[in-house]
Amino acid sequence: MATLTVTAYYTRKGIKYGAIFFVGFLIFRFIWGVTTAYLRKIHPPPPPPPTVSFGKLPKIDFPKREGFPTLSFKLETIQGTIPNLSSIGKVYFSVKPGATLLSLDRAKETARKMGFSSTPQALSSRVYRFSTQTAPATTLDIDIVTGNFRLHYDFSSDQSIFVEKKLPSNDQAISESKSFLQGAGLLAEDLASGKAEVSYLKYQAPNLLSAISLSEADLVKVGLFRQDLDSLPVLPENPKEGLIYFIFSGVRERGKRIVEASYNYNKVEKENFSTYPLKSTTAAWQELQGGGGFISSLGENTDGKITIRKIYLAYFDSPEPQNFLQPVFVFEGDGNFVAYVSAVDPKWVE
Repeated sequence: MATLTVTAYYTRKGIKYGAIFFVGFLIFRFIWGVTTAYLRKIHPPPPPPPTVSFGKLPKIDFPKREGFPTLSFKLETIQGTIPNLSSIGKVYFSVKPGATLLSLDRAKETARKMGFSSTPQALSSRVYRFSTQTAPATTLDIDIVTGNFRLHYDFSSDQSIFVEKKLPSNDQAISESKSFLQGAGLLAEDLASGKAEVSYLKYQAPNLLSAISLSEADLVKVGLFRQDLDSLPVLPENPKEGLIYFIFSGVRERGKRIVEASYNYNKVEKENFSTYPLKSTTAAWQELQGGGGFISSLGENTDGKITIRKIYLAYFDSPEPQNFLQPVFVFEGDGNFVAYVSAVDPKWVE
């Protein structure tokens, strides 16, 4: 039968070796975790294969541009080389609207929410004009198929709006823009959460010119952009100008506050997407050099000599409704040069 002394001896031994084992286990676990994380970093597991569930995609319908000089390109990025970007990207389904028997009624209801109650004039089979009875008039042209519109107050016939200089601040102009769309039932979630760009304009008949600051401005312009998708920006034809914009005067009077507005929006189904293989950045760069892609802005590069400083992925927000929101490579250069090149692997484009 063990004595108390023997029991105490083995108890101390057990505690000692147990503590050593426990500390050793913690050290081993730490080293294993660090080693595994390091190996995953230098040898990451391959991404899942693209789902390509939409099948072959239509080519992006870029706007037509003509009259550019012959372009030559030089690459001078921060990295010094062409960056390695993702080899797989998401393509989102976009609802392409169609005409229905209720299209005109919906347009009339939208116009009513904006303060237009007159009987519309048909400008074409799908575009209808609503006008105020005031002089000068404010006109609202609505495409009854897409729901897109353009609002315009004939401020060239009313110079008094440039006398009152109570122009909205940047935040106020953005808030008023979104409130107007919300009141018309047109403020989609991705617009409510998206960024906005504010610029200043001065009126020199018959043109609107850029102004440096609010103190020099006659009008304030707000461009609204969609919220980023999959951590990528959603860029329109001109990345500096939103497809949705408002121009405000300093007059508080309803009907003269917003002197111009344009709404061009196509719904994107964020939950309905598929992944597709993307062409390499090198292939996109070669395509641009070969005259491919879309020149969004030539900027000040009238001699055609372009220095590219930045290359990244984005989504192209087309001014014309298209069935899919597709990724593009964006090439930014000196002198406000911007170009887009379709990013989806050509094998999956019709």
